[in-house]
Amino acid sequence: MNGKSEGGNILIYGAEGVSEVLECMLRGCGYQVLRLNEKEALKECFAQEGTALLLYDFQTEAGNDADALELIGELRQSCNRPLMAIVDRGKEMLRILALNAGADDLLDSDCSSMESLARIQAQIRCYRRLTAEKNRPCSVRLKDLEMDDRAKLVLVKGNKVDLTPTEYKILRLLMEKPGRVLSNRQIYERIWKMAPIGSDNTVAVHIRHIREKIEENPQEPRYLQVVWGQGYKVG
Repeated sequence: MNGKSEGGNILIYGAEGVSEVLECMLRGCGYQVLRLNEKEALKECFAQEGTALLLYDFQTEAGNDADALELIGELRQSCNRPLMAIVDRGKEMLRILALNAGADDLLDSDCSSMESLARIQAQIRCYRRLTAEKNRPCSVRLKDLEMDDRAKLVLVKGNKVDLTPTEYKILRLLMEKPGRVLSNRQIYERIWKMAPIGSDNTVAVHIRHIREKIEENPQEPRYLQVVWGQGYKVG
């Protein structure tokens, strides 16, 4: 069970496709598991803020796939929270229709509990990451340093500073939480999306270039500072 959970409700519509083992694993990761059998209750709960993900078991609607697909479409239109369908692997057309109706991913009876848990957590992480990006303020300011994401503009005391796209991303990452220290490794993984091989020198070079552009005196930085042995911070 890798990864940290921020909790929330996992809704399960139907029971056949979700084992007690998977349910215990979900609870162990900090989720509340709610099993539902009424469509109206499902619609109401899916729209609630505390819902993290819905598992929709097509076996619950056996023989009535059209209604199930219609309900998934309605749920998808109501909100964009993660929705996964449980459909047997042999029902290829139904799996395709479920995805087209609005399911984000599929599970089946052949998936182990560990794989199912990993897929569920991956969908929740993706949704929360996209939501965080959407809600992130378009502009941030620290002292006389200002960044505007819409224009990709950096101003120091009202004067425009030209940063490369990578330099902009690094500075914006640090500006998200002034005072927070990020290590070379953390910066490299967030910006380059890969294992931090040789990251110390790569990150250090970019940090030096940023400081040369935004600091009046890079030797006595006012905005972007080194925390020796730990990493970098702004503020």
